[in-house]
Amino acid sequence: VHIVDIAAGHGRYVLDAVAKCTEPPASVRLQDFSDLNVSLGRKLIAERHLPTSVSFHQADAFDAQMLAGLDPAPDLAIVSGLYELFADNAMIARSLGGLAKAMQPGSLLLYTNQPWHPQLEMIARSLTSHRGGQAWVMRRRTQGEMDQLVAAAGFEKLDQRIDQWGIFTVSIARRV
Repeated sequence: VHIVDIAAGHGRYVLDAVAKCTEPPASVRLQDFSDLNVSLGRKLIAERHLPTSVSFHQADAFDAQMLAGLDPAPDLAIVSGLYELFADNAMIARSLGGLAKAMQPGSLLLYTNQPWHPQLEMIARSLTSHRGGQAWVMRRRTQGEMDQLVAAAGFEKLDQRIDQWGIFTVSIARRV
């Protein structure tokens, strides 16, 4: 199995999951736009003495051409906590389209959405984003809107989980 997380942050949750695998993936490619996140992610990989098949790269999750050229082609692509931060659906469509071009039919996409948040205004007023210190304004999309973007890119939604408050969703889709 070849795994890619296109906006991994430090990558800790993927690295923790990989550590629990009885059979390690053939490759794990973590990437993030932030140099700091890439540096910290590489440090985590080194501290865990992970093989060279686990790597961390500085990359733009909205660069469709780069995503389309991922090699090896991912069997599992993860997009967690990214699309919620960007209002422009064209950016999301470009990102999903690039992933779809890289992925073979039957490959899986794991994606998140945040259709609602009770502290949205407080977060926007008190936290800054990775975008030059701008306010952290989340783009709430209905689950239907997010699923339509995924479907338009060539994926078929298989399942979804949502927390008890209806704030966070995690969905899985298959490349058709």
